[in-house]
Amino acid sequence: MQFILLTLLPCKSQKNEVKFEKDGSFYISAIINDSIEGRFVFDTGASVLYFDSIFVKRHSSIIKTNLDTARMRGAGATDDKQVYVVKDTVKISVGNYIHSFPKSPILKLTDINGENIAGIIGNEFIKNKILIIDNERSVLKIDSVINPKKYNTIIPFKYVDKRVYFPAELNITDNQAITADLLMDLGCADAVILNAPYFNSLKSQNILPQKIVDYTILFGGALGGNSNGGDFRISSLKLGNHLISNPIISFSKDTLGAFSKTDYDGLIGNEILDRYNFAIDYYNQKLYLTENSKSSKVFKSSLAGFYAMKMNDIATVMSIYYQSDAYKSGIRLGDTIVSINNKRVKDLSDQEFKDEMKGEGKQVKLTILKNKKPTEISFYLKYLL
Repeated sequence: MQFILLTLLPCKSQKNEVKFEKDGSFYISAIINDSIEGRFVFDTGASVLYFDSIFVKRHSSIIKTNLDTARMRGAGATDDKQVYVVKDTVKISVGNYIHSFPKSPILKLTDINGENIAGIIGNEFIKNKILIIDNERSVLKIDSVINPKKYNTIIPFKYVDKRVYFPAELNITDNQAITADLLMDLGCADAVILNAPYFNSLKSQNILPQKIVDYTILFGGALGGNSNGGDFRISSLKLGNHLISNPIISFSKDTLGAFSKTDYDGLIGNEILDRYNFAIDYYNQKLYLTENSKSSKVFKSSLAGFYAMKMNDIATVMSIYYQSDAYKSGIRLGDTIVSINNKRVKDLSDQEFKDEMKGEGKQVKLTILKNKKPTEISFYLKYLL
């Protein structure tokens, strides 16, 4: 349920390779116009280059002429919004690979990606090259050739409006299979998120599992907008000739925004894609896959029952499940957490904060601000699915 999105560092082991890091999604450190360094989301669910508004304000030299405007629609449950656009050509360098974008919309990304974010880089960055991702060694490469012997599956895909779409078979039960046309989205931390119309069609056919948990998200995408949805577990997912057991499938309830679309069925994200080393051949429209050591990793549902993003002295509840103990104990979307297990949030690193909410059966004690007044809440960690 997190729309959480590679920090690229030089990698001297092989020519043209760069090291990346992940936290659900990819974060790219790139050089802008030969002099400005920024941390970007690398997102195959996006098409072009998008800047964060605070980053552009901090580095005003990016804008050389007056800004333009355009209307865009994001992933949250909102209609089209007007945004500012940098209409000056921007050069982006990652390792020794360089590409220029003629126009770049400006979005408010800090609400969903934290303060250290420069923007989003989409598929146009790769153009007609091949994106090679080795999740085993945490390196990627942009190349013009591929060694097909490294992969055991080839999946043809459709490349429409600079986005990658391919089918996956969802086996709801052992005897009930459906096919979904999914958008490949490296900006998505989940396994699969089904668009609302597709989910509603499954619901009307009465072919969903009995156990479903529901959530709400504070910011559903880069253009904002509260988003609602849920999760359920299925028997398996088939990707090419690969069978993935017991994945958790998410779905949207939104009637506005990207998840209300009917021209594709949903997203496939990193909870699935991390299990493979893969290459995207944009020119020939082929996806090459081979399993890595994460291929048999067990899919686990939310343990805390909510997701909170730490920013400096506080953490904000960005999403929460209605069936969770956390929600039943009084935690709500947008709540401000100032301490966890008697430790002040401002004294904890991001990882230390996350570690406080690990351990099935563990009791968690929070101090949150309700109407600017501190309130103590406690609950137990347990998996929802």
